Amino acid sequence: MKFFQVLIAVSFLLATSVAVAGKGGPIASGYWEGSGQAMYPDGTSAEITLVQTLLTQEGNFIYGEAKFIVIVGENDPSEQLGQMSGHIKGNDLTGVMGGCFTEAPDCIGKGIIEGKLSGNKLTGTVTDLSDGSTSVITLYRLTD
Repeated sequence: MKFFQVLIAVSFLLATSVAVAGKGGPIASGYWEGSGQAMYPDGTSAEITLVQTLLTQEGNFIYGEAKFIVIVGENDPSEQLGQMSGHIKGNDLTGVMGGCFTEAPDCIGKGIIEGKLSGNKLTGTVTDLSDGSTSVITLYRLTD
């Protein structure tokens, strides 16, 4: 399923916009964890019981990897992995999610990420262009 791509994008959105560091802008580097939910165009729902992501930041650009535990409809939980990249401006984050087959630029992007930060919490929405699902995820920064 392409749902993992939506989850990755949402978690990326959430994670990249969570903290703001004065003049330097938002700081997203680090470990993040949270959960969320999703809906497919046919009405099938999905519960995102766990999102774990590690993000790296270079200026206003963010990239990273994420792991999701997802339950689609009445199915058993499945683990999904993905990658994302994006840009932070003020409290807003935009980006794409997908994955690289080997190394960049051998990559695909199939989801659009949009998010807002509020203190140490970020709520984001991901639209997966491959399966039409929409996900909402909330992440929190983990302390070292």
